Parts: sequence; C-alpha cells; structure tokens
Amino acid sequence: MRTNLGWKFMIVLVALGISLWQLSYTIRNFSITPEMRKTLSESYVKKIEKKALKLGLDLRGGMHIVISVDRDKLPEGISARDARDRALEIIRNRIDQFGVAEPEIARQGEDGIVIQLPGVVDRERAKEIIGKTALLEFKLVESPDNLERIVKDIDRIVYEYELKQADYDTTLIPQNPFLSLVYRGRIAEYDLPILEKYLSLEEVKSVIPRDVEILFSKLKEEDGMKYKLIYIVKRQSVLTGEALVDARMQIGTPKNPTAPRVDLTMKPEARRKWAMITGANIDRQIAIVLDGIAQSAPRVVERIATGNSMIEMPGADTKDAQDLALILRAGALPAPLETIEERTVGPTLGSDSVRKAGKAMILGTILVLIFMAIYYRGCGLIANFAVILNIFFLLALLSGLGATLTLPGIAGIVLIIGTSVDANVLIYERIREELLAGKTTRAAIGAGYGRAFRTILDANVTTLLMAIVLYYFGTGPIRGFAVVLSIGILCNFFTAIFITRLLLDYITSRPGVKRIAI
Repeated sequence: MRTNLGWKFMIVLVALGISLWQLSYTIRNFSITPEMRKTLSESYVKKIEKKALKLGLDLRGGMHIVISVDRDKLPEGISARDARDRALEIIRNRIDQFGVAEPEIARQGEDGIVIQLPGVVDRERAKEIIGKTALLEFKLVESPDNLERIVKDIDRIVYEYELKQADYDTTLIPQNPFLSLVYRGRIAEYDLPILEKYLSLEEVKSVIPRDVEILFSKLKEEDGMKYKLIYIVKRQSVLTGEALVDARMQIGTPKNPTAPRVDLTMKPEARRKWAMITGANIDRQIAIVLDGIAQSAPRVVERIATGNSMIEMPGADTKDAQDLALILRAGALPAPLETIEERTVGPTLGSDSVRKAGKAMILGTILVLIFMAIYYRGCGLIANFAVILNIFFLLALLSGLGATLTLPGIAGIVLIIGTSVDANVLIYERIREELLAGKTTRAAIGAGYGRAFRTILDANVTTLLMAIVLYYFGTGPIRGFAVVLSIGILCNFFTAIFITRLLLDYITSRPGVKRIAI
C-alpha cells in the first residue's frame, strides 16, 4: 500500500513542478514594469512573453478588423476564395514585420479575413500597413565574386569594431565574427539582434555598394533551430509581380518525378524581357521578394523564351510549393479589399475587464470552497485542495500550449470551478451510503470511487464532446471558451479522481485512523 502511494505522490509532485516552472514565465511577465522592460535585454523579454500566458484582445486591448474581397471588381476566372487566400498571405507577412505579438489572422466565409492585433492601439498605422498595395519583385542575387568581396569587407570592419569595443582578452574574439554568424547563408534567430547591430554601423554601410541591399527570408526551422536565410541582392528589381499571370504548384521535375515544383506563366508583354533576363544570368540566383521579404531564390538553369518557367524545390514538400505559388500569385491582388468591421479595444477597458473577471473568479471559488468545507468537513477540505490544483494545472496547460486567454475563457474557468466539485459530491455521497451500510472506512472509500467512476466518466466525456463541437464550429471567443473548458475537464478528472483518492488512501493508511470526517 505504501509503495503504491509513493509512486502516485511522485506523479503529483512532477506535475506540480512542471506546472510551477511553466507558470513562472507568466508571473515574471506580469511583474515586469515598463521601467524594468527598458533595462532588460530584448531577447530575454521576448522569451518570457513567448512562454507566458497570453491575453486576448478583450483583456489586453488592441484592434479587431474584418476585411473582405470586393467581388464586383474580381477579374473573370479569379474566385473570391483565391483572392482572399492571396490577401491572407500578404497580410500575414506584413503583420510579422509590424511586430505584433500573437496576432490572430483567420479566414471567414468565402471572401472574408478576420484580423486581431492584441496590444496595437495605433489604428491609422495598422490600417495603412494592412491595406497598402503589395509589391512582388524579382531581384538578382549578387555574383559569387562580388558577394565574397562584400562579405569579406563587412567581416573585416566588424572584427575591427569588436577589437575597439572589447574590454576583455581580445584573443577570444573570432577572426571572422560576421562570417561565423551567417554560416551557410543563414542566421540563427537568437543572433539576429547582433547581426542587425553590425549592419547598422556606418562603417559597414559604407562598404555595401549603393546598388546592393541585404534581405532576409521568413523565419524557418530545421532540427529544432529557428533561423533566417540571408541574401545580398541588387537593389533594382529586374521584374515585378505585374509580369505574372499565374503560379501553380505541380508535381514532377526533370530530376525527380515525385518532387514538387512551381510553374510560372508570364504576361505576353513580359515574356521578351524575361527571356533577356534569364539568358543573361544563367547559373545565377534570382530572389523572389514580397514586401521586402525574400521568399525564395531559385537558380536560372537556361534561357526561358516562352514565358513559362519552372521553379524546382529540392528537399521541399508540397506545402512549401503551395505556399510559394500562393505568394507569387499574391504579388498583385486581383481585387481591392474593403473593411467590413473595425473595433478598437483600449488597454484601460482591457485591464478593467481583467479586474472584474478576476473578482468573479475569486468570489466563485470562495463560495464553492465554503460550501464544501461546511457540508463535507474534512473530505470537503480535500475537495477544496483539488479545486485549487485544478485551476493551477489549467492555467499552466493554457500557458504551455500557447493558448490565448479571453473573457469567454475566464467564464470557462469560472464554470470549471463551479463544476469541479461535482465528481467529489457524487463520490462522497456514495461513500456515505457505504458507511451507513456498515462497511469499514477503507472499503467504503473503495466502493464509493468505484461505483461513482462510470457516472463521472460519462458526464465528463459528454461535456468534452460538446467543447470539441464548439471549438470545431465556433470562431474567436467561442473557441477560447471551448479550449478552456476542454482542458479544465481533463484537469478536473485528474484532480477529482486521482488526487483526492490518493489523499484519502494516505490518511486512512495511517495507524489508528478508523474514521474520516464526511
């Protein structure tokens, strides 16, 4: 008996430790004042914010925008769904550059897009960034000789800069500090602030030719490491998205019949120019740039005279090819977008909602705890402990899964608090019946949990199914409520069945304990 209790207690302690570690990020994030934020490193603050519990638009404040494609101005052959998907890719790309933490961008119906920007209160700037005309460009990547010369010049200046700044043993400074950062043409996410500092140096800017610029790709991930590709390209574009008629993902290349590819179709007036560009730059890379972000840089294999080009994507999957095709089609939107709905939630309203919701949650918890303590005495205190653990595990899981807490989510927590003792009420009433029938305390506890288990399981499963249906068919706040409800049910099952039984078994296993206060 003692051995079984030992490993059960170990499970609970491990769960508590992991939950406390996860919630420590949330505690630290909410305890950082604006003054402290200025003194802390940007990487540290971003790490804390990423792992902390996230607040939704209604709690944090921000913007809620619904836009749709103007169907009346759609060209023949272009569907509203396709135009919406193109716009979605452009908007997501721009919001990434805008620097909004945890934005929500989702499709709505056939032609709508819902955008939520937590923490954004500059309404005009946000609308300008979302609504500006997209720019797709084709830019030549620098020739290998020029590329090597530019990189070496930057590396030399960075090395001299580090020597001047060093207040420690200069032999520890790498001989090639810039090259070590951009090894194999990629830069790790955690090294981006250092690279940006180097590129902002006036001496570095002076050695980069005026007709050249440095671009980055989107954030990528490989073997657990997040990074961006870096490209040194000609500033002047050789072609823009206006030259494209279409871009489609297909399967099969000359080297691999199962590999994905992207087929491009140029407009008739652009074919001659494209033939000249490709013919003059065989074996050179041409970067595909959308709104200043390098999406890909395929290599020119031969002169293309027909205007029909093929981009091979070695090592990529079909999703990557579909994304690139979508980005290429998104270069010039086939129809304008119009704002259907716009709401701005101020941070004052958000903080007021947090306070009121917090009071409701605390009041509800206190009432439940008082009732259980009075009605079930000692066993009620055990149930109360399980309720507190339930909330603790729930918040930790929400934080760990990256879920966003909204006002409906807080309503879900209040509901979970109110229903979290249901299982214990069923179990305790069963135990009372068994005790009245003359069974011993330990036998009554075993029978009470055994007979109530099926009823508790059925009730929790049906509620969980309802939450899944809400999540699948709902949007926005309804989904937030469904997520909290689902996780709360799972936590409730663990605390109300496993933990309370563990504590009762421990109490009754001690010498001299023959009765429990129930």
